[in-house]
Amino acid sequence: MAKPLLDDRGCLTPAGLLAVQSAPVGKAPQELASHVASCPRCQEKLLAGGILALATRKEKKDPPPPWRIVLVLVAIVLLVLSLMFTLGRLSGA
Repeated sequence: MAKPLLDDRGCLTPAGLLAVQSAPVGKAPQELASHVASCPRCQEKLLAGGILALATRKEKKDPPPPWRIVLVLVAIVLLVLSLMFTLGRLSGA
C-alpha cells in the first residue's frame, strides 16, 4: 500500500516531502507542486530541508575534556612567551 502524500489538512506528509525533493526540477507531481506553491508551511519545510535534512543531520558532539582545553591554553602561553623572548633577543634589549 502506498503511503499518502498529503495529510488530513492537505499538507505534505513525510512521503510527500520526499516525493517533491527527490523529483527532478520541474517534474514534481502536479498535485503536490500546486499545494507547495500556495502553502507557506510546506514551503518552509522544503526550504529547511524537510526529511532529508533530518535524516542527514549529525548529532551534537560532546565538548572536549577539560585536560585538552588546559593543554591548548598552556601551549598558547608557551608560544607567546617564546615569541616575546625571541623578539627581545632580536631587538637587543
